[in-house]
Amino acid sequence: MTGLALLHGWGFGPEAWSAWAQAFPERPVVLLNAGYFGPQRLQLQHNPHGWVGIGHSLGFARLLTMDVPWRGLIGLGAFLRFCVAPGQDSGTPPQTLDAMLARLESDPQDVLTRFLRRCGLAGQRPAQPDATGCERLRQDLTLLRGLNLGPQATPPPVLLLHAADDRIAPLALAEEARTLLPGARLRVFITGGHALPQTRSADCLGLTREFLNAAG
Repeated sequence: MTGLALLHGWGFGPEAWSAWAQAFPERPVVLLNAGYFGPQRLQLQHNPHGWVGIGHSLGFARLLTMDVPWRGLIGLGAFLRFCVAPGQDSGTPPQTLDAMLARLESDPQDVLTRFLRRCGLAGQRPAQPDATGCERLRQDLTLLRGLNLGPQATPPPVLLLHAADDRIAPLALAEEARTLLPGARLRVFITGGHALPQTRSADCLGLTREFLNAAG
């Protein structure tokens, strides 16, 4: 059966998918790991029935660029471009990421705590990254600063799930991604912030099942 590969966003770990990990007992499920708080795992074993990728935030952009013949992709709080760019007003000012990069060197815990609060997870205490994890966080902030994937000619079927109150990735970025991914569908929640795998897990799981059923 088609497997599911789940990849979290910046500042998170595989535990962001805790409500998802056991939700599909009939399918192979792999929790990929960007390596901020533990060993990195970004490789998939061969599955004769293929894989559907489910990515949160930067995780979706990462899945889209992986050399995998995806059967489908689902993005939660996803985007193809993150920062404001010439002629593109929506997004995060690059100076915000520059400030995060500067603080990350001296106080990564504070950077992550503030980030989770803006995601809608006030009160959640982040894990403590080791030196390797801090370096990967730094590298991926730099990646986010310049991310601009542009139009995708022949993407697989894509479902984008986004919250109108997302303070990290404005809804305009998801709408832009929909136009750059031919055939993509966008579903918008009024609330949920930037942590949809946790804040709207039941809703997102239901829409994921619908997507999988439609894809066969």
